Amino acid sequence: MKGLELKILLWDFWRGLRDNVDTFFRPIVEKYGLTMMQIRILMEIKQYGHLTVGALCSEIGLSSGNASTMCKKLEKAGFIIRSRDPNDERFVELRFSARGEVIIQEIEDTAEKKYGQFLETNDEEEIMDFVDCIKKFNGFMRKMIINN
Repeated sequence: MKGLELKILLWDFWRGLRDNVDTFFRPIVEKYGLTMMQIRILMEIKQYGHLTVGALCSEIGLSSGNASTMCKKLEKAGFIIRSRDPNDERFVELRFSARGEVIIQEIEDTAEKKYGQFLETNDEEEIMDFVDCIKKFNGFMRKMIINN
């Protein structure tokens, strides 16, 4: 395989992945007036309980300016609370507001209804093969980046 063929294959894969994820999640998140990146931020907060803007940037690959702007919007909409670390005001901690906790749970419940049916009706081994492929893909991409 030539470099250009791989590049085209990767672009096509990325476009298809993005389109499919958007098709799955967009109707769920738009109900709450959220963008796909905003829901990603909320899911990161859900995963860690709370985190700093800097840690969020590292997790999802956003610049600190973009992350700060999105978090301010999420705070204004009542989803999260931003608070400065009293020991070091450079650090801004993100956590859910009471409203945010309710909304993220509703979003998770809706998504679970959608993909839970898929997981229940498909072969466990096939699903685990798919998960292994994702892990292999990510490992392959990391090798490409390191060797470049």
